[in-house]
Amino acid sequence: MQNINKVISDKLYSLLLFLHHGTKEFEKVAKRIEDRNIKMSIREVALETNQYKRELNSQLQSLKIRRIKDSDILNNEINRSEILKRNQSEIIGSDKELVEICCKSEEHFEKAYRNVLNEFFQQDELRQMLIYQLNGLKCAFMQLKLLRAVY
Repeated sequence: MQNINKVISDKLYSLLLFLHHGTKEFEKVAKRIEDRNIKMSIREVALETNQYKRELNSQLQSLKIRRIKDSDILNNEINRSEILKRNQSEIIGSDKELVEICCKSEEHFEKAYRNVLNEFFQQDELRQMLIYQLNGLKCAFMQLKLLRAVY
């Protein structure tokens, strides 16, 4: 198995932190939503994000990039733009406004994944997993957008 260089390793770790942060942000938003259908859709995105975080973490460990624990993630601050760019006290508004904020965060997820996928690395299984995760998130966001259109 070939080693992954430091640049790609750092980008994968950054993506992992981004997914962790995304999970937490969507969980915060879901708690504030009153409409049951919208709440479930937002929780679905949070659940998928959490699952993808676990898959990526497992893959990183198997490639011996870094051993990453949830405590490491919790203690690390993300210096780049945050998913929703709002702290918990700002996550206030109507269900419609909160769904709009969540829908707009899709572009941040795509940028985070594209940042890694645009790099050249030979681990085809890892690349395929990242593509599958990105497509899964795009589907989850599409469902959320459809629900927003009906709401």
